[in-house]
Amino acid sequence: MFANVSVMPVLSDKAMKNVSRAALVGAVAAMAMATAYAGADTTFAAATAMLTKWLGGSLGILISLATFATGIMITVTKHSLMPVAVAAAAALAIQVAPAVFTTMITATL
Repeated sequence: MFANVSVMPVLSDKAMKNVSRAALVGAVAAMAMATAYAGADTTFAAATAMLTKWLGGSLGILISLATFATGIMITVTKHSLMPVAVAAAAALAIQVAPAVFTTMITATL
């Protein structure tokens, strides 16, 4: 019953090529990630500040209200409360997410 437990299956040539290709792609990705970092980089600081202001300001409120209104309309047509619940969660996420992400990213120990 347990006679073949220690015998490992032999991979075909095609499978070995796929494994070696995956390893090569992984190695290239690891080298690329080592050089691509955004820790102290301020390249996108202006765009980040602008988007944070937009979502935390009147544009975020407009998007939240439009999302909630769409959820209410879908709820009325489908006779289900799920669309308005999802829309309310999305509207809340739009309002809260910028502050949460900023706090998470800038947190220090």
